[in-house]
Amino acid sequence: MVIAARSEYEDQVAVFQWAAINQHRWPCLKLLYGSLMGTHVLIKLLNKAKKDGMKKGKPDINLPVPIGGYCGLWIELKRLGGKHPTQEQVKNLTMLGFVGNAAYTCHGSDAAIKVLESYLAGRIRRSQAY
Repeated sequence: MVIAARSEYEDQVAVFQWAAINQHRWPCLKLLYGSLMGTHVLIKLLNKAKKDGMKKGKPDINLPVPIGGYCGLWIELKRLGGKHPTQEQVKNLTMLGFVGNAAYTCHGSDAAIKVLESYLAGRIRRSQAY
């Protein structure tokens, strides 16, 4: 039997369910937030969100907590077997890294959760070489 891969939306929900369960271990997970860019919404709502500041190409998940020499963690989430990040997404992740953030593309919720755990445990460290 073939099991279909979860959608990006379902993967993002799984990441936030994991975060809710693990807030006792890492209280800063209460600051974790996501964007609606991977969510299909009515065009009227999308236009309203864009006017309100939502920008195309921004990563899906952010943890604005400084750890390991980084300012925060940004994750562009893709579903397993899904597409690669767009040029705009790569450009944004690169820029976020340049200004001192840990920035990753993760395929599936399991990969995103592993990055979050590593970041929170201090295993992802920023090089001091410039």
